Amino acid sequence: MSKGKQVKSLPTPDLNQALSLELAGKAIKARRTQQGIDTKTAAMLCDVSVVTLSKIENAAKGVRMDSILKVMTALGIKMHIESWENEA
Repeated sequence: MSKGKQVKSLPTPDLNQALSLELAGKAIKARRTQQGIDTKTAAMLCDVSVVTLSKIENAAKGVRMDSILKVMTALGIKMHIESWENEA
């Protein structure tokens, strides 16, 4: 049985910076590649199109938040919102 194209694992980006489309895209792509999942398979597992996943990973504008959250959840990426109640 022949193997498909090998997925090159990318390093985890610095996650100690302000959230942006670029950071989210880099984190999603790093997680996907570290799991050895190609784009087509990941899109299927995340229930989004390959085009949508590519847009997310490349920080293209116009992607729906529910699509980003769906991909993050499927890949096991957690995001939280910190409380602002105790800010000075």
